[in-house]
Order: sequence, then C-alpha cells, then structure tokens
Amino acid sequence: MEAKHQKILTAAYRLFNQHGFRKVTMSDIAEAAEMSRPSLYAAFDNKEAVFSAIVTQHSARCEALVVERLAKATALRPRLEVLFEVWIVEPFTLVIGSPAGLDLLGNAAAYAPDAIAHTFRRFEHHLTRILKSELTGKRNGMTARDLAHIMTLATKGLKASTATVTELRRMTDGLIAMAIATATPH
Repeated sequence: MEAKHQKILTAAYRLFNQHGFRKVTMSDIAEAAEMSRPSLYAAFDNKEAVFSAIVTQHSARCEALVVERLAKATALRPRLEVLFEVWIVEPFTLVIGSPAGLDLLGNAAAYAPDAIAHTFRRFEHHLTRILKSELTGKRNGMTARDLAHIMTLATKGLKASTATVTELRRMTDGLIAMAIATATPH
C-alpha cells in the first residue's frame, strides 16, 4: 500500500508543478501513476486529498531535517537560519522554477487548508522553542510566542508574494535580524 501511495504522490506532485492544481484531474493523476481511476479513488477521495498528502509528506520531511540540522547549530542566528532554510526557503526553491510554482505557492492554503495550517503550526512551534531559549519573559513588550507568531504570519505572506529565491532569502534574513534584535538585551 505504501508504494502505491508514494507512486500516486510522486506523479501528482510532478503534474501539479507542471500544470497547476486546477488543471490537473484525478484522471490525469491516475494515468501518470499508471493505475486505474478506481484504484486511485480507493487510495484518495479527491485531488485535494492527494495535494494534502503531498503537503503532509513534505511537513514530515521538514520535521526530520530540522531535528538533524538543529543538532549542529548552537547559537540563535544559525538555529533560526536552519529553521527558515528547511521550512521556507527549500520548499519555495522546489516549486518556484516550475510552470505552476507561483500558483502553488500563492494558493496552497486554499487547496489543502488543514495540511498547510498544520505545516505552519509546526514551523511556529519550532520557532517558539528556539526563541524561548533566548527570550525569557517579555522583552521589548513581546514574548517568544508573540514573536514566533508574528514571524510566522510574515512568512506566510512572503511565500505567497515573493517571486525569487534571492528575494525570499533577503526577506527571511530580515526576519531573522528582527528576531535577534528583539531577543538580544540592550
């Protein structure tokens, strides 16, 4: 069963990147996965469920990468850089060059709202944990949780509106600089 699901997700990911979510049908996915439509529908109810599974799989990969990479970073800036690289920049890089990349980045929350919300909650959770290690209590009127939430909201907007990896890196570097300025005692 796992191999069948992975085959579907791989084929659908390729199709969504090439044609966009709206243009891809379940028939397209079945054909690309080399299976019948009934077999596809036995695995997934609709293309929203397929897209959601892709996002969920991506989120699980991010979780594993963050654990691995954070073990090697000890200071605040490198820890924040790891988090933004894994959860924001690398996924953006995977789709921005594709024909439908901007559509997927701008509309993913409409296509798989629960999975995207979960992904951002996980990002914010990691961000809060990292900031709590540096920011105890309130500093500059903000708690670590407040700062993480603001940064997460800003990140959602950046992913949906940034057109290049260079621009996204510049903006995430700015968010990191603001977090460090807020967390650092004056």
